[in-house]
Amino acid sequence: MATGGVGTVSGPASSPSVAAMLDDVGTLLGDLHAVDLQGLPSQALLDTVGRIETLQRQLEGLNAKALAAAEADGLWATTGARSFAAWYRNVSGRHTSTARRQVRQARVLRDRLPATAKALAGGEIGPDHVAALIRHTTNSPLRRDQLGDDEMGEEFLVARAKELDAGDFTQIVRHWAVRTDPDAADRAWKDDGDRAELTIAETTGGYHLAGWLSKIDGMALVTALDARVGVPAADDTRTVAQRRAGALGSLVRLALDGGTLKPGARIRPHLAVHVPIDTLLRMVVASRPADCDEAPSDPGAPFGGGSLETQPLDVIPAALDPEVLAGAEPATLEDGTPIPHAELARLACQSQLHRVVFGPDSEVLDLGREERLYTAAQARAIIARDRRCQYPGCDAPPYEGEIHHSLYWYAHDGPTDVGKGVLLCWYHHDYVHLHRIAIHRFLDRWRFVRTDGSVIGETGVAA
Repeated sequence: MATGGVGTVSGPASSPSVAAMLDDVGTLLGDLHAVDLQGLPSQALLDTVGRIETLQRQLEGLNAKALAAAEADGLWATTGARSFAAWYRNVSGRHTSTARRQVRQARVLRDRLPATAKALAGGEIGPDHVAALIRHTTNSPLRRDQLGDDEMGEEFLVARAKELDAGDFTQIVRHWAVRTDPDAADRAWKDDGDRAELTIAETTGGYHLAGWLSKIDGMALVTALDARVGVPAADDTRTVAQRRAGALGSLVRLALDGGTLKPGARIRPHLAVHVPIDTLLRMVVASRPADCDEAPSDPGAPFGGGSLETQPLDVIPAALDPEVLAGAEPATLEDGTPIPHAELARLACQSQLHRVVFGPDSEVLDLGREERLYTAAQARAIIARDRRCQYPGCDAPPYEGEIHHSLYWYAHDGPTDVGKGVLLCWYHHDYVHLHRIAIHRFLDRWRFVRTDGSVIGETGVAA
């Protein structure tokens, strides 16, 4: 807390009784801090938490009362502070926004909400209840007038606040506000729409999102994200925030892949990745399965002539040989941002290849036709076979995923064999590439194998 400058006020000594009582409170708090709370019985600990919450509420009420009195007294103005909130910010060390909010709350409790101030001082309601009352009941003349109503005014709302937690009580206050002044509610809805904003700033290695949404748009977004997040798989160790970020990416992909954006456009929205031909050729070699020399000429026979229970019919690799890719020029996004080779391999699974040949002066000499590594018919066949994400423990539906396969098999076998492709949801497709997981196809199942040879799990598959 500041001890000089704007925070210093010279004036009449404070009331000895108030100062003495505050000193006593400070002494008692010091004694409480010296107590070993971990040594208390379990129920006593729970009771202690509840009593401290009540004391905090009472202190909030006392602080609001003191702020209102100090502002009205006016001595603070002799310090040179531009406003009482600025003075309080200096004294308390709080953020400017926090100081302003607390000063405003003190004014409103004094001038508009006396019953609320009394309930807060008694520890019967908390600061979140108070914030809801101030926000929704004092922002229009009709609502301020209604606060004085004997049946449906402030006393009624405070009684509800004593019975409900802050979340449920806020809903009650919102209903009260709309019924009391529906025109103000309509204006607030428009203001919320005008206030809505979203900034997307590129930072090192990614993007930072910030903004504000209206209640309706925010709920729609949360509902959509929660629906996409779903129940995590057994191996999904991401935090809720990380899973929501992944869900947002999935929603974006659904919108782009659905082709519903810009319906009049000649080309649906997409991401373009520029890949030098040498890098693409190296990617093909680098993605070569480690044991592909043992692959049988008969696609129905097992590797090495062994048992179907031990030798896979096909292997879909995700690992890349770093020696092959050493020195390779990275692929880039349209703005020139380089992307890792593993990410390129993952993008290639669901991309269209479009050959562009440049001359010495960068003029375009040849444009090849776009070609998918899987035709639409082959993709439909894989989806019909797999029906859901094949990663062990995941049941994401087909429209939330894509076909995972290998550039190596495409380059050597031409149009990709459906036996060398598997349906994965977006999260697990990324996961497989990030962790270089190989997928072995047996006659009746997929086996997911880590780089150290350990098995993650198996999923049944139709032949």
